[in-house]
Amino acid sequence: MLILTRNRGFIFVAILLMVLLTACIQTEEPDVVPEIVFVEASAVYCTDALGNENKCVELSFDLFDGDGNVGLSESDTLPPFVDEFRHNFYFDVFEFQNGHFIPWPQQAVNYFNIPYLVPQGQNKSLIARVTIDIQFSPSQLPSDTIYIRFFVYDRTFNQSNTDSTHVLDFPYE
Repeated sequence: MLILTRNRGFIFVAILLMVLLTACIQTEEPDVVPEIVFVEASAVYCTDALGNENKCVELSFDLFDGDGNVGLSESDTLPPFVDEFRHNFYFDVFEFQNGHFIPWPQQAVNYFNIPYLVPQGQNKSLIARVTIDIQFSPSQLPSDTIYIRFFVYDRTFNQSNTDSTHVLDFPYE
């Protein structure tokens, strides 16, 4: 009888410890605001589909989003996906002139669309490596030294942090 009581006491203490330990564990809600982290970029001369020589930048960054609602589908053309939310990747180019960087004044297009990404499984957090190719006409972008600053929006219009590339030098021809 003493053994049975001792086992019951041990089982009771073990169950009590498990309940207390699981009650102390706090689950952290994932951040619904996307976060981007610059990974790498390269600047080279390239040729477009028409045979024209361009300045090309390949930009890669990591994208983290706690609720995984990043990207636009082809049908996202009606409100609320209008005006600044019509696109979800925005960038600005800064060119080196007279000893310092200034915004590139001839930049007409400063956006791209990241396609709609659907996380698989129960965990809807999204972790993705995004690579974007940007082309510039050498006559419009005469500077060979630039950097690019960029950010993204998710599908609920949360704006990510802003990150930037390192200084990019196009090679001399």
